[in-house]
Amino acid sequence: MAKKLLLFIGLLSLFVWNVEARKRSPFRLENDSILHICSNIQERYYEDMFISLEIGMPFYYTSVIIDEGVDSAWVYIPYGYGSTPLPVRLLSIPSSLKFFIWDGPSIEKVQLNPKNPYLCWENGALYSQDMKNLYFWHSEEKGDSIFQVPETVENIWGIPDGHFSKVIIPERCKQTPGYIDCDTLIIHSTHSLDCLDDHVMSKLSYLYCLSDSVVAHILMEDLWKSIRWKFGRDIDIGKIHCPNYDIRKRDTSWMRESYRLTCIMEDGDTLVGIDTIPSGRSIQSVMIEGIADENVRFNEQDGSYRFYVATYDTLYRLPLEVSVKPKEQNPESKPKPKCGDFGEVRDSVFTIREGVDSLPYLSDRPSSFRKVIIPKSMHYIEDHITCDSVFIYSDSLHGACYDLWNCIDADYYYVENEQLYLSLKCSFMRKNRSAEVYCPNADIRKRDLSLQKNTNPPVWRDEQGNVIDFSNLRYATFGHFSQLTIEGIEPSDLWVYYKWKGSKRMVRYRWKRDKEGSGKFFWWVPAWNGDLELEYAVRTYDTLLTLPQKTQVRIVKQDGSPWKDDINPMGSCLYYVPKGETCESLMKSGKKIMYWKSGDTIPRRYLKRLALGALYKNGECGPTDGRIFYRLDWKDNRNYLYNCGLYPIPIKGLDPKNPFLQIPPNHPKEVWMLEIRQLHDDCISRSLPPMHFYVGR
Repeated sequence: MAKKLLLFIGLLSLFVWNVEARKRSPFRLENDSILHICSNIQERYYEDMFISLEIGMPFYYTSVIIDEGVDSAWVYIPYGYGSTPLPVRLLSIPSSLKFFIWDGPSIEKVQLNPKNPYLCWENGALYSQDMKNLYFWHSEEKGDSIFQVPETVENIWGIPDGHFSKVIIPERCKQTPGYIDCDTLIIHSTHSLDCLDDHVMSKLSYLYCLSDSVVAHILMEDLWKSIRWKFGRDIDIGKIHCPNYDIRKRDTSWMRESYRLTCIMEDGDTLVGIDTIPSGRSIQSVMIEGIADENVRFNEQDGSYRFYVATYDTLYRLPLEVSVKPKEQNPESKPKPKCGDFGEVRDSVFTIREGVDSLPYLSDRPSSFRKVIIPKSMHYIEDHITCDSVFIYSDSLHGACYDLWNCIDADYYYVENEQLYLSLKCSFMRKNRSAEVYCPNADIRKRDLSLQKNTNPPVWRDEQGNVIDFSNLRYATFGHFSQLTIEGIEPSDLWVYYKWKGSKRMVRYRWKRDKEGSGKFFWWVPAWNGDLELEYAVRTYDTLLTLPQKTQVRIVKQDGSPWKDDINPMGSCLYYVPKGETCESLMKSGKKIMYWKSGDTIPRRYLKRLALGALYKNGECGPTDGRIFYRLDWKDNRNYLYNCGLYPIPIKGLDPKNPFLQIPPNHPKEVWMLEIRQLHDDCISRSLPPMHFYVGR
């Protein structure tokens, strides 16, 4: 009796714990790449699924295993836009599965439990035992791939895997997926099928369809789309064959000379017999006497509403129109400036009047002029002018952009002011812009040709003033802002080029100011593997003189050996920053860096000072640029996956002030780092591959 009582209490405690336990995930992972579906899925899962949704970074599963006991699975595995998803090597289906829809990457092999009484596998397709439901089918993509759906099939559930040259749908079929990728589609069914949308129709080379109502509906919707969005029609009726198609089925019995229009406005008002509505109001629905409501359509374009009647395969436009009154202009507001307010346009020549000191945005400016003449009085240009040639007589001309050439885009510049001429020449040299600039007041004798004889060595320093040795340069420190000086030459007149495998490009530079307010030029030398050579030039007056100095850049690894591998990182890693060191000081110190890649086990004592690094093919660990954002997921003791909902960890950025990974104190033994984003100073976001690591003792 006592044993029975203890057994009852034990079972009762299990039920109590099940009631209080958190909802388990319908998925679990095995060895990072095997996805187990461990509970029923009757609708599509998106963010709840343990998948990296980063663009271009799909989470790759080698195998998808539906565990025994699951009877329904609707699986949707997204992948990044613009990326080619890797195929799933194996899909394992248990004996308990009754209903299955697959919407994901292609599958190389399907393994169906032979004891499954509900499903059968025939000729590359998964059916129900009675052959009335088709769940999964794929193309072998070997020559012409023709798939004829069996005559017994009534419902097609899964999106087909791969491209087919021809697909034949039987007469009994009532339901198809929303997309079928094929060249020729033969439909013997007379039911309205989802696969015939405009996206599929625009790609088909030939369609045979018995149902004329389906074909008529497709053509009418394609016409309506072209009316609403002012696009050309996507569907070519010439590639459709429908033996029952008959345009005499168009209903015109409602046609008459006049119509009574009732408009229901967005705010609920009912307006009858109107031809105008005030600006700011919109029509929500309409009723037209003598025409069924489901056949009436309306569309607003160019400030007026137009009305149509849908019948069979086309749309008839009604002789009704409701205009939208434009907003009354504020009498105190100024009209938009036009070219005629500031000068004269004749034969595509825009002559700005003398006395005009600034040029705003012009509402009627053409896309380009043949010639633009700017008077001496002009001081400021806000508009962007494109022309073949520009004649500038102004002495002090500025633009809304940081450089004048961004406001005036021309092939030929005539500039009378010498300083403005030199400014334009400098901008064109800096941007590698080819344009002819002529100044009658320029004097090429002001060019200092003696600068070309300067042979003083170039000296590179980092932002702290330390001299950089380019012959023994660690890649971890390469790419930071560096200051260049050559004795006898002003730093602002120096130009730097890098030469790599025969190509020659100018190095970008940026102007920065220190705390005292003095200006300094800091150069950004690009990192490159292999032989990289820096060349120099000096700007004198309106030209560049090539200098004889050259600098060979030799990138080395931590052990001092040459860096010969690709400089693009192959992935991410986590590295340990000892106390007393920062990420930057550790990279520059030459000390050995302790790091772990995805799949490694990290000892518990290192967890509090882990930073995210870049991992290269040669085994080097380097820093990451910009701010890093991430999300943590982990397994519980039952091997089910949880995300931030289990432990409320906010998404934090790994920045120089807080570079360490934020792992909770009660962390599990297995952690995933997902949705890793790298945000640079130029606001360009880059996605990084997900990471997974184990926590050791």
